Amino acid sequence: MVRSKIKYELIADGRTRPCGMIMNEDGSQSQVWPSMPAASQVVRRFLTLPSSSQTNNMVDQSGFLRQNLSRISKNLDKENRKVQHLEKELLLVECLTKEQVDMNNSKELHEMLRLLDRKIDLVDRKIAVVGPSSSVKTARARGRKPDLHLGKGKQPI
Repeated sequence: MVRSKIKYELIADGRTRPCGMIMNEDGSQSQVWPSMPAASQVVRRFLTLPSSSQTNNMVDQSGFLRQNLSRISKNLDKENRKVQHLEKELLLVECLTKEQVDMNNSKELHEMLRLLDRKIDLVDRKIAVVGPSSSVKTARARGRKPDLHLGKGKQPI
């Protein structure tokens, strides 16, 4: 299943007028964008909405920032896990291509063993689902060792 990516942006149709109001804590001074009459019109329209719609459309700065911070930190954690997994994969490939492995950390070695075990289990499950190929079945039926020719430069695992 492919997920479509959603691009978040300000969507405004012809009826929606954006406005911004910034007030200081005591409420004595306020800045209104784009103008005071346009902002008061938006506020009047907002107040005519049902209360459920009003609460859905209200955003305060701290809530907005908290929500964005939570979303961004989740994305950061997800990306960190991806990077760690790719680093392990790269280290595994380096270990398999070199004759001598230079690892001083036993934790890294245990992680490599777990990664290899997971990959072996995955291959075993795929073999169990697919089953041996028909040429292997035929060779075994005739009592011969199957020829596992995988093509140029490929070696059986």
